[in-house]
Amino acid sequence: MNPRLIFCLISLLGVTACGNDDALPLPGTLERDRIELVAEAQEPIENIAVHEGDKVKAGQLILQLDDSRYRALLAVSQSARDQAAARIPGADATLTAAEKDYARTQALVAQHTRSVSELDQARATLDNARAERNAATAALAQAQASLQDTQISLDRLSVHAPRDATVDALPYHVGERPPVHAVVAVLLDASAAYVQVYVPEPLRARVQAGIQASLRFDGVDHPYTGTVRFVSADSAFTPYYSLTERDRSRLAYLAKIYLEPADAVALPSGLPVDVDFPGLHH
Repeated sequence: MNPRLIFCLISLLGVTACGNDDALPLPGTLERDRIELVAEAQEPIENIAVHEGDKVKAGQLILQLDDSRYRALLAVSQSARDQAAARIPGADATLTAAEKDYARTQALVAQHTRSVSELDQARATLDNARAERNAATAALAQAQASLQDTQISLDRLSVHAPRDATVDALPYHVGERPPVHAVVAVLLDASAAYVQVYVPEPLRARVQAGIQASLRFDGVDHPYTGTVRFVSADSAFTPYYSLTERDRSRLAYLAKIYLEPADAVALPSGLPVDVDFPGLHH
């Protein structure tokens, strides 16, 4: 569980015994979705292009892993592809000549000026030419696929931001060699910010997706408005069917209240907030 929300849960234990409206406002925190970027190969970090706290755009370089080994592999793959491609013109010419020779021999056999055995030999030559052409085509396709795979592996050594975000953490330093699939950067998605809050059981039936919430952030003079988009179907504690009515009142349900992107752009993640639901007051 997010450590910042432990306080919210503890706070709820003290308020859920009160009346429904007395539980308001609810404590929460501003959150953004985490984006974890991983190392696709166990190579040293050559360059880190950003700092923690930087705002980055989609596609912007975050860090670069050493690609010297993969560039060497790419050169080998390109050479193999070029050699395979060089076989195609010769195979095409041989096949074309064999097709013409077979057609000519077939016509002469019909005129009884060539033997059937010569036609069989021309047919065998044509079959060999086709087989060679097919083999050359297959070799080129395989070499091209290998080249594309190597290029993809090379491209993955450059770690880019998948969307607009804020750099939250850079666990490794230049020169370090992260394991394969190790998280090398953590970003916070800038496209959506939401308040995480735990709704006490007495209010759960009335806090539904789509209702409006009033949000007052610490250190911010004016309130914001958000929309509830998610309320967990499961409580954060013991299942309700094993509790008494009094104990059930202490249950809490995770809810997410989204702000408009323009409203949240200047608010830092983790900022404490008091959440009220004006429509729930009698």
